[in-house]
Amino acid sequence: MGFFDVINVYGLLFAIVLIIPHIVYARTHNYDLSAVDNRAMLYISRIGKYCSAFLMAVNIGVLEEGFTSPKIVMKSFWLISISVMTILCVLLWILFFKKESKALAYAITVMSAIIVMFSGLLQVKTLLLTAGIVYLIGELYVTSKIIK
Repeated sequence: MGFFDVINVYGLLFAIVLIIPHIVYARTHNYDLSAVDNRAMLYISRIGKYCSAFLMAVNIGVLEEGFTSPKIVMKSFWLISISVMTILCVLLWILFFKKESKALAYAITVMSAIIVMFSGLLQVKTLLLTAGIVYLIGELYVTSKIIK
């Protein structure tokens, strides 16, 4: 088993691009986490976010089948579609940094979750798909409480 059997380089790049705006936002903006009255949902959101990033980057071998059709065709489709969606997500983040709105926050949350779930579906990674669903549920709740 080689290094590239364990580390998904493209998935790692997508995970980094998806996580960096969260880090920048947390460093540059003050937001009150006490507004989230349900701490369990805050933890669910965080677990979903970080598990999604980890599972996009690392192939753990549990509940993973790989691409379903010829690898070159499906991998190319995955790379192109996820790249386009990631660029759209970054553009949404740029708009959000310029003018914070609840609609943009929800759009970022949904687009990020779709990227994760779509990656899980195309690569047949059941845990990644599940982490994407957990991330979507938790992050929608946290977004509804924090963004005014």
